[in-house]
Amino acid sequence: MDAAKTTERPKRQNAAFKHLMLLHWIMAAFILTLYFTGVFVARPLQAPLWLMSFCHQSLGMLFLLLLIVRIFLLLRVVGHKYTRRSPNVTSNWLQTIMLHSSLYFFMLVAPISGFFLRNFIGLGTTLFGLPVPSLFAANNTWVALARSSHFWSSYLFLAFIVLHALAHWKVIRMTVRKRFVTR
Repeated sequence: MDAAKTTERPKRQNAAFKHLMLLHWIMAAFILTLYFTGVFVARPLQAPLWLMSFCHQSLGMLFLLLLIVRIFLLLRVVGHKYTRRSPNVTSNWLQTIMLHSSLYFFMLVAPISGFFLRNFIGLGTTLFGLPVPSLFAANNTWVALARSSHFWSSYLFLAFIVLHALAHWKVIRMTVRKRFVTR
């Protein structure tokens, strides 16, 4: 047995990757909160609509801002990784790229469609009380499309989140054991 292979050091993570992972988990918490508040916004008789709507739209706008930061961090991490070497293109690598591209697509489409929905209904959007300028005037003909787009993009995003969790189940299980079980 080769001694060099048994004593290999684990890959060192750079600061940008650590920031990206921190942002990943913060945004995961946002997503859970957005789904929870979204259910109450869709069924206003079950909770005070103004509170849930305020939280949902504010968190959605903050999520969109964090997504922009996350994309820049991701580009930095990927640029750092692939400037030294080209990716090893395998079917597993392609599946990973497709899954993560789909996740980022729905991460972008869901909040933007929600913003458009509020614009088309004629409601203003706020970020914790700060008004966000509307891009479109109220337009009843686009409300149904925007509502449908927001609903379906959100639930397709949820389906891809489940696929993401299943694809990374070993990592999730190891992290949970390391953080909570062995203490």
